[in-house]
Amino acid sequence: MRNRARIVTFVLLMVVALIVSGCQSGNVGGGTGKAVAKVDSEIISQEQYNKNLIIFKKNYEGVYGTEIWSIDVGGKTFLQAVQENVLDKMISDEVIIQYMEENKIAIDEAEIEKQYADYQQKTEQQAEIKKFFEENKIDESFIKDQIRTELYVKTFREEAEKELGLDDKKLEDYYNKNIDAYKDIQVKASHILFKTVDDQRKPLPADQVKKAEETANEVLKRVKNGEDFAKLATEFSEDPGSAQQGGDLGYFGRGMMVPEFEETSFSLQPGEVSELVKTEFGYHIIKVVDKKSEQKSFEDVKEEIRGKLIEDGINEKIESIKKEKKIEKNMENIQ
Repeated sequence: MRNRARIVTFVLLMVVALIVSGCQSGNVGGGTGKAVAKVDSEIISQEQYNKNLIIFKKNYEGVYGTEIWSIDVGGKTFLQAVQENVLDKMISDEVIIQYMEENKIAIDEAEIEKQYADYQQKTEQQAEIKKFFEENKIDESFIKDQIRTELYVKTFREEAEKELGLDDKKLEDYYNKNIDAYKDIQVKASHILFKTVDDQRKPLPADQVKKAEETANEVLKRVKNGEDFAKLATEFSEDPGSAQQGGDLGYFGRGMMVPEFEETSFSLQPGEVSELVKTEFGYHIIKVVDKKSEQKSFEDVKEEIRGKLIEDGINEKIESIKKEKKIEKNMENIQ
């Protein structure tokens, strides 16, 4: 249960990353194949999009394995969500590049050559990476465009941050206006899990899923009728980490559980029991045992607030620029 939320939330906003070069943005315009998007007159081609996507997949599979792509995320597969977000990232990059060029804000071409030389040095002895790049036609031109885009984005972000002028007074004003958002809330909960996936997190056959749901509803009725939650958890829960503790998960904060589980847990009051909650693991019955909160000081969260306001400000600026552009997305051309 713990930490899986990090997979299905933060990753939807993760940018394409080359394995060793540190470049974070995709090469945008140009390439061959049908257009997957268009920003004013600049086309983002299938070829360039596919190279970005395959690099992202290579990095991610190296951490989480190939099974990650079939996970359900809000009614779509994780792969579909990533495909959309990679394209959105490439569109934003192209918008930034056009803005920088229109405002005659240049980048240092010598820095591109320097970073490319660093990249070559780091990959020279890494046969597997070299083979992967060769097989997918990820060549010098593509990598230099990656670096160039990253430098444009980096410079854009620096300029946008300066415009925000975030001194300590502005940060403290924001803290005081949103003080309730900076409470460290912890929930102590227990649950009973009825799994709909196997140990490799692959979906169980339909008849087993149906049986899990039926059993979950039967146990939920027993809980609602006043039977001992801990005893039922010990008997029925398929979560090996908590079943023998009567379903006890201890205290946890936000960001530690998958979204559906977290949302329900934080919405319940101590002593309350949920209806069935469906997550990527299966069906849960959740009982909140206790809640506690502690106010964080301004100094504790100052840098967190700075980071949030910087990201909000940069995103607002990008969205404002996008409104002045003609943007087309052709998801049907993504293979």
